[in-house]
Amino acid sequence: MSPARASLLLLSLALSAACGRRADALPAAEPAAPAAGPALVEPARVRHAGEVLATGLLRSRQTAQLAPSVPGTLQRVVARRGQQVVEGATLLILDGDAARATLAQAEAAVSAAEAQLRLAEDALRRTAEIQKADGGVAPAQLVQVEAQRDLAAAQAAAARAQRQQAEVNLRYHTLRAPFPGVVTRVPEGVGMPVAPGAPLVSLESTRTLVLDTSLTQEEAAAVAPGAAVEVWVPATGARTREARVAVVVPAVDPATGRVPVEIEISNAAGRFLPHASARARLPAGPPRDLYRVPTGALLQRDGAHAVWTAGADGKARALPARLVAQEGDSALVDPGPGGWPAGLRVVERPPLGIAEGVAVAEAGR
Repeated sequence: MSPARASLLLLSLALSAACGRRADALPAAEPAAPAAGPALVEPARVRHAGEVLATGLLRSRQTAQLAPSVPGTLQRVVARRGQQVVEGATLLILDGDAARATLAQAEAAVSAAEAQLRLAEDALRRTAEIQKADGGVAPAQLVQVEAQRDLAAAQAAAARAQRQQAEVNLRYHTLRAPFPGVVTRVPEGVGMPVAPGAPLVSLESTRTLVLDTSLTQEEAAAVAPGAAVEVWVPATGARTREARVAVVVPAVDPATGRVPVEIEISNAAGRFLPHASARARLPAGPPRDLYRVPTGALLQRDGAHAVWTAGADGKARALPARLVAQEGDSALVDPGPGGWPAGLRVVERPPLGIAEGVAVAEAGR
């Protein structure tokens, strides 16, 4: 053999050995895992206290648009916008010079009428004494003196009534708060004429607020007046667990098809603001047994929910149930008053095309 042919033979043997080693170094391919089929699982029984979430707007229990009941000129604005005032606090004052003058005239008229009454009573007393002593007074004269006394008494009463009216008129020149609250609107500037009944000041009570909301008929049936409620305002973080259901209106709002509900909130600390959007968590009946199932086992038909289940025969069955809550991969369902039927398990991963009576697992597995 020539040297050239010997070299080519050695190179060919070396390449073949290298290829064999590389093929031996590759890992063997693992067999593919079989596709996971449906599994039957027992539903977990959970003791659940029902609750209802609702949203609405906070409002004041008392609000008022306040206006003077007499005409006048705005002399002074005492209250400030945003000020917390007590009942009876002065809000604004109208010019009362004319009213004070009228009151002074009324007081003078009372003094004159009472003086006339005293004279008439004295005349009646003297006339009655003479008549009793010697009968020297004619009966007609006695009647006349008595009538003069009665007339003076009526005139004095009328004068006192006019004085009282003048006092009330002067008092109406000062606008006062009818209840404690926050001033939300006041006039800007003074000196302007004011007409009776023209609103000048807005006042809102903030110590007690009401959350106006509504529930479905099913939810409202489980909520009782007086029940404790948790209320919070997402925008500010204000929260209380001491709110109470004040009213569950026994009628459906025709505009919304829902039942109006009022929740009363004590707000002595002032953490809640009127007209803010708030949320509430209401208790919905006593605790009851529910069942936790995979959300994949749920189906919906004609607006109602059901759970795919299978019994000992391994055949699919849709169990009607009310969906109470759902979070992530699990859901809480209520199968009804009888609870979960014995022998039924939940189809955890229902296969495509599942239907009533279709075998989803081996019997008894």
